[in-house]
Amino acid sequence: MPPAETKKGGASAAAVGVGAAALGLLAKGKALPFAVKALSFGKLLLTFGSMFVSIAVCARGSGWAFGVGLVLIILIHELGHGLAMRSAGLASGYPVFIPWFGAMIALKGQPRNALVEAEIAIAGPVAGAVASVATAALYFVTRDRFFLALASSGFLLNLFNLTPLPPLDGGRVAALFSRQAWIPGVAVLAATYYLTRAPMLLLIGALAGFQLLRKPPLRAPAASDAAIAAGDRRNMALRYFGLCGILAAGFYFANRLLTA
Repeated sequence: MPPAETKKGGASAAAVGVGAAALGLLAKGKALPFAVKALSFGKLLLTFGSMFVSIAVCARGSGWAFGVGLVLIILIHELGHGLAMRSAGLASGYPVFIPWFGAMIALKGQPRNALVEAEIAIAGPVAGAVASVATAALYFVTRDRFFLALASSGFLLNLFNLTPLPPLDGGRVAALFSRQAWIPGVAVLAATYYLTRAPMLLLIGALAGFQLLRKPPLRAPAASDAAIAAGDRRNMALRYFGLCGILAAGFYFANRLLTA
């Protein structure tokens, strides 16, 4: 929108004077701490505001308690990413919640290679899996089926995030794998699906099979990726497929108990 025209030159001069004084204060650093605090407050407001909106959206179908619980699991998932970022020496932003889609946390910097990127990506579902297991454990303490329903949603949500497709976490983890890693991986997913019937495994398995045929690869390798040891790639693949199995099993047993 273009600036409005002023009819009096005095008003324009006054505005210029105020602007110059403000810039002068900033240049001297007198107003800088206040500006930093205001910026940090704005980011926190965005985090808590978007969190409340997500809770309200979840609550429409399942109640406020369920909305709060699910958003807390999502928050723990995002904090897992944030902790991994800090461990890698990278700065992170504040979590921002997106209704119907989950949340995101900004990465301020560039991971030095695909292994660091995969470590950051898988940390979220690992934290989310721990939160979901803890929620399921509350059922055995309280015998309240509410916790089973919440844990089931947590298991499924984190399993969905492991789908090997960008920009989901699984897409950033799977970019580290060689095509050979997908062969036993698909077999593991098929066996896990046979045992648990977790529907998300069908999607993950289909996309995993697609990676065996995909050209070019999911992620163009950077020069720094050449230094990643084959053992590190193999270990990440084991962690990825193992986590898929744990989440699918958690989803299966939570639902079995719910329908018992």
